[in-house]
Amino acid sequence: MVVLGVVLGFLAAFVGRWAAEELGGTHAVRAVVSESGSTITEAEHGPRTTYEVRAITEGRRVIELPVGGEFRRGEPVVARLSSLTGRVLSVRGVTAEVDVQHAWEKTVAMSLGGLLLVFGVVVVWRLRRPMSSRLGMFRAIPSFLAGVALAAFVVLTPIGFGKTGYDPTGRPDLEMWKYGREAGDPPAAGRGETVVAGELTLRVTGILPHPPEGAPAWLSDFRVLTLRIEATGLGDTPLKLSADAHGEPRHVEGCAGAPGAFDGRTGLVCFVVPPDYRPGYLLVGERDREAWLTL
Repeated sequence: MVVLGVVLGFLAAFVGRWAAEELGGTHAVRAVVSESGSTITEAEHGPRTTYEVRAITEGRRVIELPVGGEFRRGEPVVARLSSLTGRVLSVRGVTAEVDVQHAWEKTVAMSLGGLLLVFGVVVVWRLRRPMSSRLGMFRAIPSFLAGVALAAFVVLTPIGFGKTGYDPTGRPDLEMWKYGREAGDPPAAGRGETVVAGELTLRVTGILPHPPEGAPAWLSDFRVLTLRIEATGLGDTPLKLSADAHGEPRHVEGCAGAPGAFDGRTGLVCFVVPPDYRPGYLLVGERDREAWLTL
């Protein structure tokens, strides 16, 4: 009965926590990926890759992200945590969103777990019938409840599977210069001037510290820098903001809706930037063939 209680207790605790997180609400936390590594080990069915991804939050805390290799070091992300348990439920970047709570493997496992839980309750209910006496049933119940309590303790407490997304032992030191690039040669154009590279010209006429009207709703969770630019001959030329000690900005394609969308000559261009980021330079072009514009 102890073993049966442990099995049903595990199922009940996992299913109950999953349901509670669905109903308990969430809150968003801005962060920058500070560590992104993987370890390959030999398993029974071939190599197995284990990812270790951590990020530094806006409040200078370390958070573990169960996202695999989706995000790079220095990338700004928004983690959505359960307001009830503090666990990471999803992580959003500029190019991808990883849904930890509704991953198909987890959904299948929870669905099967719920069915097994119902089946187990029926089995326990039927097991009480053949007992020779009421005393025998009362002796079995404490053992069963002890197993349930043990399983629930392992699943729900911080020392088991119930720990929050925060890592209290992590160091919130973030120095991202070595992952980005500092300006080498003097910028080709100063603040308010025009970058000229062959037939390409570009000038920044304004900077907004927020997403423009018509931007996707998910951008409101990030810190966004919006540039109003005038350009000729830009085409598909890449645009980047320089990295700084806080991380590396990411360009958001087509972030602005009408009437502010960039039309090839004028309009708004958006970048998701890390918390505490300070604008430095706009980089126009490919690596080693870039023009630098002071912002």
